[in-house]
Amino acid sequence: MAVLELNRRRAVQLFSAAGAITLMSPAAVFGANQSNLAADGMSVPLVKINPDNSAIIYSPSPDMGQGTSTGLAMIIAEELDLDWDTVSVEFLPLRRHRGADGRMRHTYAPQTAGGSGSIRRGSNLLPKIAAQGRDMFVRAAAATWGVADKSLTTQNSSVHHPASGRSVRYADLADEVAKLEPRETAQPKDRKHYKIVGTSRVLNACRDIVTGKPVFGMDQEIPGMLHAVISRCPHFSGSVKSVDDAAARAVPGVRDVIIMEQADREGPMAWTLVAGVAVVADSLWAAKKARDLLEIKWETGTFAGYSSSEMEKLSLDILDTDEGFDIINFEGDGLRDEGDFDKAFAGAAETHDARYCVSHIAHALMEPHNAIADVRADSVYMSVPCQHPYRVQDVAHDITGIAPEKIKVDVSRSGGGFGRRWEKDYPAEAVWLSKKVGRPIKVTWTREDELTQDRYRNADNYRMTGGVDRGGKLTALRQRVATGYPSRFADKLPPVGWAYEDLMGWHFTVGLIENHRMEQQFRPSPVPRGPWRAPGSVNSAFAQMSFLDELAHKAGIDPLEFQLSVLAPYRKLGEGRYPFDTGRMAACFEKAASEADWRNPLPEGRGRGIAGYFSHLSYVAHVIEVSVENGFLTVEKVTSAADCGFVINPLSVRAQIEGAIHDGLSVALGQEITVKNGAVVETNFDSYQMARIDRAPKQIDIHLIEGSKDATGMGEPAIPPFAPALTNAIFAATGKRIRRLPIADQLDA
Repeated sequence: MAVLELNRRRAVQLFSAAGAITLMSPAAVFGANQSNLAADGMSVPLVKINPDNSAIIYSPSPDMGQGTSTGLAMIIAEELDLDWDTVSVEFLPLRRHRGADGRMRHTYAPQTAGGSGSIRRGSNLLPKIAAQGRDMFVRAAAATWGVADKSLTTQNSSVHHPASGRSVRYADLADEVAKLEPRETAQPKDRKHYKIVGTSRVLNACRDIVTGKPVFGMDQEIPGMLHAVISRCPHFSGSVKSVDDAAARAVPGVRDVIIMEQADREGPMAWTLVAGVAVVADSLWAAKKARDLLEIKWETGTFAGYSSSEMEKLSLDILDTDEGFDIINFEGDGLRDEGDFDKAFAGAAETHDARYCVSHIAHALMEPHNAIADVRADSVYMSVPCQHPYRVQDVAHDITGIAPEKIKVDVSRSGGGFGRRWEKDYPAEAVWLSKKVGRPIKVTWTREDELTQDRYRNADNYRMTGGVDRGGKLTALRQRVATGYPSRFADKLPPVGWAYEDLMGWHFTVGLIENHRMEQQFRPSPVPRGPWRAPGSVNSAFAQMSFLDELAHKAGIDPLEFQLSVLAPYRKLGEGRYPFDTGRMAACFEKAASEADWRNPLPEGRGRGIAGYFSHLSYVAHVIEVSVENGFLTVEKVTSAADCGFVINPLSVRAQIEGAIHDGLSVALGQEITVKNGAVVETNFDSYQMARIDRAPKQIDIHLIEGSKDATGMGEPAIPPFAPALTNAIFAATGKRIRRLPIADQLDA
């Protein structure tokens, strides 16, 4: 395969000699700060044209099934006029360099997947550079034939001269292209001429996945590696008291049993490595069998008596007090205490007050965690399914002290991510053990490990208070959150603004209501938390969208009309990273309602609910129709309208929305992580209930709205409005309000 060089011309000349050519682009095209690049200029490998004229496109974004590697490849293939049937995609190897300020910088591109940002970044940056590559092929053919550039066309990885009927493959132009420099004047196509982008394409890796090729991290192996399975302390902040490993060591193939105490809690590895006992063996199954034979006594730690139910009760009690709350402040946006809430609430014609709870949930990835590390004296090699390979490189540096430039990270495909593979605990274990043993190590987690050692979605408790005037306008809104926060803050609770993920979401209500206040209060908790699909939106959307529906009903206003009145007058709110266009949000509400026949009455026992949300720069509204019979809930239909701007791959966008619908339903119905005596109760799918196929919606109807020329992401935005649309529908069908997730048995009460 291609050896990626930093200098574009050198790389092109190298591969043209071998009959292949790799087009490179300036790193600045991907948003890198040019001032941080080396003097000779860094560049990004974009696409390699092989001698047989097939193409390899290099994707900087790890793929967890969200389809970004296919979407980014479609953009490049479109502008280069590649033959899509001959295109394959490879992940761009992680490469970083040290900037003038001593900090590590991405050499190629921001190699990361999260925040639904991969397509957003790529769609803004890739068309121009790919168009320059196409222009180079055209000029190379023109020079070869002695004709004008404008007389040539490109199609299916070839340049054509219609006047003479001649054509030449891109691969055959390698030597001529090597003599050229890209022209700034080269421009992307007019989108009306697109043939690939905007059409539905299956995932590039689909055939490899369904035929069982080793594309996932779980499949990866390297020569000489050993396997490790770890028994981790079930108690948050606990430790190993004693271990009897005689039976484990007797299992054939076992090499060692190693006690792993929690790393220095004040150093760079604080809260990354938990206490446990690792079994190292020749095979995965020998390691797992031996681990199950360990007899371990655990120290329960300082939170031995912690209970998630008691924290929820405490938080709800706190919400009823008026002391100890901080006004939420978002940096750069000022205080969120706008207008005069108290006066507006006192003068409201109709008021309402309600409390909402969401529980801890786990990520429950399809593919449990795994990581390979080979620590040498002066280098490290790692193979990890992850979302942010630079974090893997950093954690290897923290443990070994080896310079990041000498730590190679290969990214394998992930069987799900949802924010969990942003964390660095599982690669840290592989690095720590490899360094300890002096051999390549592959650490593999079990399903039980996944559920009991997760970085959970936080359990949040909200109190929403608001009022409308005589004209039905929302004039006052106060939002409070009270919750537990990870115990590393036990001696210093989070500063004002940390409720960003718990209350605010992506600024959904900021600027919408004239008299608006947000408040927060925290209590120490040992439960480790981390980003879960649509962090900062998925919890707050349930409280906000449920409350607006309740307030609408109490004021005698149609919920759709009330939502539209809150958004009006349609305008753009906020600046910088998360501008919110209320008109685009309203269009999603109106489209979903229209397609769902919102105003057509339903028979008794059926109901429709509506909710919408703006998160991660995209807009989604759902109308959900349900029936409830003898306490059993059936989702009859989900009608969704989404605006993620310019749609690159409609099939992938629809798949993400469908996935969010099923994920959201599963979470809403029964998923809950409970903690008793400082340990997680649920250990597998017998106790952590995932929705089965018989609970899936009978019908899903998705409508895509292109509200902008820019493309934004869809990995997360469809999930926040799902739960409130569902519970609003339950109210419409039964008259019963659901204010706590999961729903579980609340319909039987």
